[in-house]
Amino acid sequence: MRRKFCLLLILLFLIFPSTMTANSLWTERSGSYFIKPVRRFAVGELLTIIISEQASATSRTGANTGEESSLVVGPGAGVLTNILPYLQASVENNYGASAGTNKTGSLKAQLTVRIVAVDEHGNLSFEGSKEIKVNEDLQKLTFVGTVRSEDVRPDNTVYSTYVADARIDYLGNDHATKKGLLTRAIDWLF
Repeated sequence: MRRKFCLLLILLFLIFPSTMTANSLWTERSGSYFIKPVRRFAVGELLTIIISEQASATSRTGANTGEESSLVVGPGAGVLTNILPYLQASVENNYGASAGTNKTGSLKAQLTVRIVAVDEHGNLSFEGSKEIKVNEDLQKLTFVGTVRSEDVRPDNTVYSTYVADARIDYLGNDHATKKGLLTRAIDWLF
């Protein structure tokens, strides 16, 4: 009897399969732990760029010139023989110059920028600037570039090394290192 009942139950499940529905373990809302969710950004949102850039350049040049002339006046050399028995003079000019430029720069800063465009691939174009004025010294930092939305961290920060088409302008009018009038005149001459 028990065997007939089990057989009847199996037969019912085979005849009416449409009445049973199965739910998947994976839904669109559940997501996956292995796939990073795609973040959407809009024009006008803010990102903080962590700037850590280093650059260096070296240039050397040199020139050496020389000029030499001499004048000898002695016995049998003319009118001056009676006045000065022996006169000798020589002039020697040597000029040596070398110039070199050794430029090393390092910039570390944080700058909050505004997204100005989002392209069809999700890349974010941004621009931003910051001005700092202390006494007479004005410093202005401007940063323009493009970054992938995947490179933006959860706290909306991104490292400057991930930025494509980056243009960083760091300008200042530092009065403490201005050259004096004499130094500028020598630089102009040479």
